[in-house]
Amino acid sequence: MLNKEASDTRRFSLLCWNVHKEMEQERFKRHLSMLLRKFDPQLLLLQEAVLSSTALHPLFEYHLSSVKNIEFAKYGYGVLSASKFELLCSIPLATTSREFYCATKKSLLITAHELGNGNVLHIVNLHAINFVSHSVFLYELERLKEHLQQIKTPLIVAGDFNTWSKKRHQHLQSFAASLGLNKANVKDAHHIKHHWNKPLDHIFYRGVELLDAVAIDTGKISDHNPILAKFSRF
Repeated sequence: MLNKEASDTRRFSLLCWNVHKEMEQERFKRHLSMLLRKFDPQLLLLQEAVLSSTALHPLFEYHLSSVKNIEFAKYGYGVLSASKFELLCSIPLATTSREFYCATKKSLLITAHELGNGNVLHIVNLHAINFVSHSVFLYELERLKEHLQQIKTPLIVAGDFNTWSKKRHQHLQSFAASLGLNKANVKDAHHIKHHWNKPLDHIFYRGVELLDAVAIDTGKISDHNPILAKFSRF
């Protein structure tokens, strides 16, 4: 049963996490269940999620939407967005380019949610393309920007952006500025996965107030740690 009080409050929380295909592991399931009990996030954005019935069982209280970028006979991997708010629509997107070494595309998901009293929030759950040139990375951001420029409601864009270089960070900053997005300043940011001293995971937002954001050390349950952000709608 969905949380009936979730749409009645002005405050809500979001947990964003690249789970590194670990969702079928019992150790991961126990830790995820603990995080859900402790923080009760209304929104859950997972990258590299395992999209199978057994992996998704701990999320039975949520509306689920997903898009695969790798598919096998019985299950796939991709991004998963889970919400205790009503899901109004879900738009799956894939990169036009494939990553050089693994020949896979990357996926992202745009969802819209009813927060109550007619308030609509759009969410982008993104796993950015890796192992490509900076120009390809920029091109995929520009494609996403074309979609998001049509959205006038409050917006959160979050996920694993694979921003391991100064140039990628600059492209991401320009992308955020062009859409009027603010970057969440995260406490305990040393827990965020870094590569070459650059953080890979980010949360951007507009049209809502950021109350708090913190990176949570999960003891290498995944190769990334989750970020928990708390917001209030205006």
